[in-house]
Amino acid sequence: MVDEAAVNAVVEAVDDDEVLRIARALIAAPSENPGGTEDEPAGVAADVLASLGATPQIVRSEAGRPSVVATIGSDEGSSLAWNGHLDVVPAGDPATWTRPPFEGAVEGGRLIGRGAADMKGPVAAALAAVAGVHRSGVALAGTLAMHLAADEELAGIHGTKVLWERGFLHQDACIVGEPSELQVGLAERGGAWITATACGRAAHGSTPHLGVNAITSMARFLLRIEEVLPDRHHALVGRPTVNAALITGGSAPNVVPDRCEVDVDRRLIPGETSPHEVLAPFEHLATEIRAEHPEVDLSFALREWTDAAEVSSETEIAALCRTAVADETGTPPADVGFTGITDARFYINQAKIPTVILGPGSLSVAHTANESVEVAELVAAARIYARVFVRFLGT
Repeated sequence: MVDEAAVNAVVEAVDDDEVLRIARALIAAPSENPGGTEDEPAGVAADVLASLGATPQIVRSEAGRPSVVATIGSDEGSSLAWNGHLDVVPAGDPATWTRPPFEGAVEGGRLIGRGAADMKGPVAAALAAVAGVHRSGVALAGTLAMHLAADEELAGIHGTKVLWERGFLHQDACIVGEPSELQVGLAERGGAWITATACGRAAHGSTPHLGVNAITSMARFLLRIEEVLPDRHHALVGRPTVNAALITGGSAPNVVPDRCEVDVDRRLIPGETSPHEVLAPFEHLATEIRAEHPEVDLSFALREWTDAAEVSSETEIAALCRTAVADETGTPPADVGFTGITDARFYINQAKIPTVILGPGSLSVAHTANESVEVAELVAAARIYARVFVRFLGT
C-alpha cells in the first residue's frame, strides 16, 4: 500500500527554483549533435546527482561519448528507470534566435534555449524530482535508475544502445522524458532510410536526346512517391509517412546527368516489421513508371531500419503516470503516440521493459529557433515524476 503522506512530502520538497536552475545550467552546457559531445552537460548532471548522495557513473561509447548512470534508493524491491538524453540538435544561425540559444533566458514565463524542451528541461525536472526525494528524507523501497544518455538525436547508437549492450537496461518499468506535453505516450513510429537511385546515360548538354536524364527519371518517381504508402493506420501514431529528404545528381551544367540519388525517410507504424514489405511498393511503383517510360532505371537500397514500438495501455507504469498527471494538473492525460523516434524503443523492443513517454514541452517547438518550454510545466513535470517514483517504488 502506498504511503500517500510520503508521496506528499516528496512533492512538497520539490523546489521550483531548483528546477529552473538545473535546466539553465544544462542549456548553458552546449552538446550539439553533430558537432560536439555531451561532456559538459554530463558533468552538470553528475554533479547534481553526487550532491544528492548518488554515485554517478560515466559510461562511454567506443567513440568516447558519455552517458550518465546513477541509482537512488534500495537495492531491493521494484526498479524503475528514467531516461533522458543530454545531446541537442545544432542551434543553427544565432541571428534566428531572439535570445542566445545557450543563455537559458526566461521571458513571459517560458525558458528559451536549445534543449529547453528537447530535452534538457525534462532532464532538469527529473533531477529536481530526485532532489525532492532526497530533501524529504523519504527512503525509497526500490531502485530508481537515472539513465542520462548521449547521442539520441542521431539514433542513440552511442548512448542508450550502449547502455543496453552493457547490461544497464533491466528495470521493471521505464519513463522516457521526451516532450509529450505531459500526455502519456504509449507508442512511437520507427523509420526506414532508403536510398533511391536513378541511372541514366550521359550525353552532351546540347544533344539531350542522345542521353537518358537520371534526374528526370527520378522526378517521375518523386511525383508519385506517396503511392508507396500502405493503407494502414495506428490508433495512436496515425498513418505511415514518406519524405524525400536529400537529393544529389548530375556532374556539370552542360552534361545530361547519368545518376541521381535521393535519400527517403519512410516512417513506420507499429505492426510494420518487414523490410521486404516496405520496399516492395517502391519496386512496384518503379515497374509502373517503366511501363510508360522504358528508359527509367530505378533501384532502392535500405540504409537503416529502426523498429516502431508500443506498450500496452494497461501497464502499471502507464496507470501511475496518468494518476500523477491528473493529481498535478487536475486533468487526466490522454494516451498518445509519438511521431518521432526515441530511445524508448531500446527499453520496449530490446529489453522488453514496459515504457511510457512522459515529459514537459512540445515537439512543435523542438529543433526550432527560440525553442522554449513553460517554466510552470517543468515544475509540474518534476512534481509528477516525484509522485511516480514514490508510488512505483514504495517507501
